[in-house]
Amino acid sequence: MTHELLAICDTCKKPVADGEGSLWVDMTEVDQATVNRRAWEQLATEQLAPGIHGYSAESLMTYPKSARWQVHHVACDPAPDANAYAIDVHRCRSWADLVLWTAHLMGKAWLSDTDWEDLLEAASQSAGSRITPVVPPTLNH
Repeated sequence: MTHELLAICDTCKKPVADGEGSLWVDMTEVDQATVNRRAWEQLATEQLAPGIHGYSAESLMTYPKSARWQVHHVACDPAPDANAYAIDVHRCRSWADLVLWTAHLMGKAWLSDTDWEDLLEAASQSAGSRITPVVPPTLNH
């Protein structure tokens, strides 16, 4: 079977074959990222002058980290008992698969508290980590 996309294990840096691992995010980290973001928004809003909308450049420097999507072989998984939202790698082997998962995940209120956007951007730039194309894509921007 020919794949357009490879899953690269975060631990051993080797490709993950179908049935040998997953793309996943720790939901405990997602919950913490959500709490941190809400606290940051509250604090940043309180620091704004009356009538001002938006955030200062200074406050944006302290924006909390998002929960990170990870790829691991089952044998390399550093947190096998994590409360994970996992996608088997065989379900992320084409650009169409990635678009379909993106559409599905956009319905999740917590997606913005993860680094899914970074994962997609890295894939489009053939960054060689997590999800990466077999053949670098042509970008038309």
